[in-house]
Amino acid sequence: MSKSIIIFGVINKKLLLPFFLAATEIIYLVFNKYYPVHAENLILQIYGLSLAEMSIKFLPCILKITDKEELKQKEETIKKKRCVHYTILTALYLISTGISSGADLFEYYLNDGKISYSGSNLFPNIDLILMSIEMVFMILVSICLLKYKYYKHHIISTIIFLIFGIISELALGTYFQDNGKFFIGKAIRLLGTAFDASYYCFQKYMMEKFYYPYWNIAFVPGLIMFIFSSILFIIVLINPKSETPFIKTFYSYFQLKEGLGLPIGKIIIVFIIHLILCPLTILNIFYFSPNFILIIFQFSRIARNIMTNGVDKLYCIVFYVIQFFALMIHLEIIELNFCGLNKYTKRNIEFRSEEDLLFEGRDSTIGINSIEIDAGYTIDNAANNEKVFEMKEQEKETTNE
Repeated sequence: MSKSIIIFGVINKKLLLPFFLAATEIIYLVFNKYYPVHAENLILQIYGLSLAEMSIKFLPCILKITDKEELKQKEETIKKKRCVHYTILTALYLISTGISSGADLFEYYLNDGKISYSGSNLFPNIDLILMSIEMVFMILVSICLLKYKYYKHHIISTIIFLIFGIISELALGTYFQDNGKFFIGKAIRLLGTAFDASYYCFQKYMMEKFYYPYWNIAFVPGLIMFIFSSILFIIVLINPKSETPFIKTFYSYFQLKEGLGLPIGKIIIVFIIHLILCPLTILNIFYFSPNFILIIFQFSRIARNIMTNGVDKLYCIVFYVIQFFALMIHLEIIELNFCGLNKYTKRNIEFRSEEDLLFEGRDSTIGINSIEIDAGYTIDNAANNEKVFEMKEQEKETTNE
């Protein structure tokens, strides 16, 4: 075993997925911040997001993936519970999105119709304190729903993440407000983090426990948004002269001084970015634990803080680095190789299980390169070829008469 106090956990190409997703989210933030047109067209933006989500349905056709074999094992269970599962998924999505939208709306009126540039609409705009609390919610929900186990390296990293999240936001002065409405808005977002964590964990539950295809799960929020945006669009067409904000901004969006090119270009670019974000999001949940979504939250918030606060607050980068390091420990991308802090990482648990399987199932009468798997049968592992395994019938012992 390595003597280094800090070592890498299981590293593979799939780990690039959450970082690609985080990079795309940051690109969206930069685009939304510096694009010449800052106006938003809520309806067209939701339409674009819904179509991007629904386009995931074409992914199995493009990648030539079939779900027949995976579903075969639990076909009967899925048939009986499909309606219940998708109803719960829909309810969690509606509640989570509703609370997040309510918080945005509250912030909109709190700031007299001004609101800071938004994220990609896939991830909640939360500060590092609320993000730390969402990490705790994800742990609790995944313990109850997914039966995940958490050990001392998870607890220690979560505490460090929470502490430096609080320090970061206090250093930025985020919570130095004497406006009671500000804290009401934060309370709404706090409630949203609980449902947001539940939504991500339930998606994982459906895929991990019941083998639902991820493209079907991702299709559900896309369909909901499409129906919702269609209803709004009908309302807009029926009441073109209404002073309701979302109706008024829909028509004014096409009457900007920049002309039609830039506003339409913004809608197209936003759609393309979401076309990348949506499949990456569901693939992250499919391949990893829901906690990996926190990587996106972390990078998104850091990028937002740097762009919003400027160079006078760059010292907060030290706090961000410590938080990021704690998050990598929590996700077991980095392991602390001392005081037994990496004894119960997934990698080491699997390693010990393999050792137990090798040594407990071995018959002492058989050679060191043979493993007995059943009465009369062994697997021969050639010493000079790690990947060649041969199963053969054991030779019967002969006795001299």
